[in-house]
Amino acid sequence: MPVLLRQTAPWLLAAFITLLSVLFPQPALASAPWFFLSSALILGVPHGACDPWVPGWTLHRPSRLSFLLPFFLIYLAISATYLFVWRSYPLPATLFFLLLTAWHWGTADASLELTPSLRWFLFGIGRGSLVMLAPFAFHLTETWSVILLMAPNAGPPPSAFPFMPALLVALALNLLSRPSIHQTIETLLLLFLLYLTPPLLSVGTYFVAFHAWRHLLRLSALRDQRTSTDPLCLWTHSLLQLLLLSIPLTLATLAFLIWIPPFLNSSPQGSNWVGPYLVLLAVLTLPHAILVGWVDQRQKI
Repeated sequence: MPVLLRQTAPWLLAAFITLLSVLFPQPALASAPWFFLSSALILGVPHGACDPWVPGWTLHRPSRLSFLLPFFLIYLAISATYLFVWRSYPLPATLFFLLLTAWHWGTADASLELTPSLRWFLFGIGRGSLVMLAPFAFHLTETWSVILLMAPNAGPPPSAFPFMPALLVALALNLLSRPSIHQTIETLLLLFLLYLTPPLLSVGTYFVAFHAWRHLLRLSALRDQRTSTDPLCLWTHSLLQLLLLSIPLTLATLAFLIWIPPFLNSSPQGSNWVGPYLVLLAVLTLPHAILVGWVDQRQKI
């Protein structure tokens, strides 16, 4: 995929958000929850709303109704099961979400660089752990306040001691498993982003500009057989088609958001909708990550 879309666009947004946070720290802190919530419509939820068609694109065959119906039933059953578990065990469910996100985001980045292998595994673990551990290592109090939005019974924050050594291990895995100039630049940029910006702003930026954006680029390559030599206009046309395709399921997904607070016995207001939105992302991430893992294995064959 073109460097302008794969690297330049995410890097520019990350640098811009970091600069704004340094120059205007208080507005950045106040706007962080709203920025994160905006991912519901801007790439975040839409990148997963294409999932029903991904198996067909991967197998190079149309996704007919006879396939889509059981697909939706299985997808929703996995999500619903996770949501019911969350209602009874919010803290373990939240911790599982963090681990799942680290794995999913890390391996998604790894799949842009490598096919499944030991180096793919190490790079994925390093990248995903880096993004998940850095908010705890750099902004423990603010990050724990987000954890409490998902698991109100989580109690006081843990000791900050283990997070920095764990972050250094993740950083080493990230750099050593895929040594290159562009990976070093991206890793350092991510560290600055995660250190200098509020957690919801930095993680939201990674979610939208790196993970969701690159996933859509990968889907463009998968569906339309795009290559890095194709003109930029063909890539942007393919991306626009994917975003249009995602609109119905994105809106349907967000309709479920209003049912999560009463189901979890919470009453969010304003930016406190971050908690229910994170729970929604969590229960959708589980089947989405399973599907992407299947795609990774198919592309290994």
